[in-house]
Amino acid sequence: MILFVVIANKGFTQDTLNSATVEEKSYQLYLDKQWPELISFGNKAVHKGFDYFYLRMRIGIAYYERKNYSLAEKHFKKALAFNAGDELALEYLYYCYVFNGRYDDARLLSKQFPSSLAEKIGTDKQSSVGFVILEGGTKITDKKTYPNKDSKNPKANYFDPPVYAQVGLSHSIKNRVSLFHALTYFNQKTFVNTVNQYQYYLKGSVPLKGNFSIAGSVHYINLKVASESKYTVTDTLWPPGVPPHSQPPPGAPPYKTATTSTTIANSSQSNYFVGSLAAYKTIQKWTFGLGTTVSNMSNVTQYIHSGSLSYAAFGNSKLVLGCTAYVHTVDNYSTTELSPAPFIYIQPIHRLSLKISYLSNTNNNIIEDNGYLVNNSPDLTKTRYSALLNVTLTKHVALYGLYQLEYKHEAQQAFDYRYNVIVAGVKIIP
Repeated sequence: MILFVVIANKGFTQDTLNSATVEEKSYQLYLDKQWPELISFGNKAVHKGFDYFYLRMRIGIAYYERKNYSLAEKHFKKALAFNAGDELALEYLYYCYVFNGRYDDARLLSKQFPSSLAEKIGTDKQSSVGFVILEGGTKITDKKTYPNKDSKNPKANYFDPPVYAQVGLSHSIKNRVSLFHALTYFNQKTFVNTVNQYQYYLKGSVPLKGNFSIAGSVHYINLKVASESKYTVTDTLWPPGVPPHSQPPPGAPPYKTATTSTTIANSSQSNYFVGSLAAYKTIQKWTFGLGTTVSNMSNVTQYIHSGSLSYAAFGNSKLVLGCTAYVHTVDNYSTTELSPAPFIYIQPIHRLSLKISYLSNTNNNIIEDNGYLVNNSPDLTKTRYSALLNVTLTKHVALYGLYQLEYKHEAQQAFDYRYNVIVAGVKIIP
């Protein structure tokens, strides 16, 4: 009974907190850099109703030192609610955004910096240009030729490797609106036709209060298609003096014939537009997104609605799991299709990251990533596996490479084939 009383009294003492004990213990844990203990004790004190600037700062710093920037952000914002102009809280919150890849939020926050903090961090001399990218690539089929079902020619169908190139620029306007421009060129010759395509993409992103953000984009596609049609014509060679289309006299040899082949070149040029709008909300480790994209590609109106969800397992970019689901229709919702695209993002070290993704698709090709990735091929992409590797060489230069294995279904001859897509690029940060 005595032992029970001692244990019960000890538990009661530990649960009894007051302002003095909270301040004393949290400060000592902070000085000793006991981050896990400080996080546990600080959150317990907040739950008990002890909430003030220094306690929130200590909990935020503890999470920050544990590289859990998503949860640290919450406490620095609470600290700023007590003291809106505190430079240390602003600085910590700024780097929470930066280390979680939320650069638009970081730029917007920097507008609140006093001149001393802006000079310390360097945002007073920050370039309005975020980055410049240069990339190029091609794609190669699993076979050089494919048999034609309507002829005996085993090499009738072919897809030459295309040429792809893009230049992109990201910049901000008054640290409030972020714009991304991209110019793209694509050229490919196949057994069907020769395609020359030029594209211009513009995306604007605006961070809002409450960890909301919106993004809108417009994508212009200029498509030139050239093809050749071959016709075979058989003509009768009429003998001299014989009226055309007359029958040969009895016993006379048949009239001779001549066969000629004629090739007619066909070409067309079309302009298409894609518009997209999306909204995002970040709640600690979770990011939610909803978007809609509208396209008039091939003179068919397509609606693509997307919902996305990602989870930063450790509160940073070390491991992020997510999925985007696309619901699309080309017949005004008489029928709809679902295309899921899960992904995993890994950053084992600061200078290296890898994103692996998968797409499953049916019936119609879709436009992805807020109107950015346009797939207007007549051949259906049924599934696609992707791996994107990024390597940061210096503070200002990063290299990246993309590999995709794409399973396709040909539209005219109805055969299946595969593409190996290879893209490499350089990202330059001023």
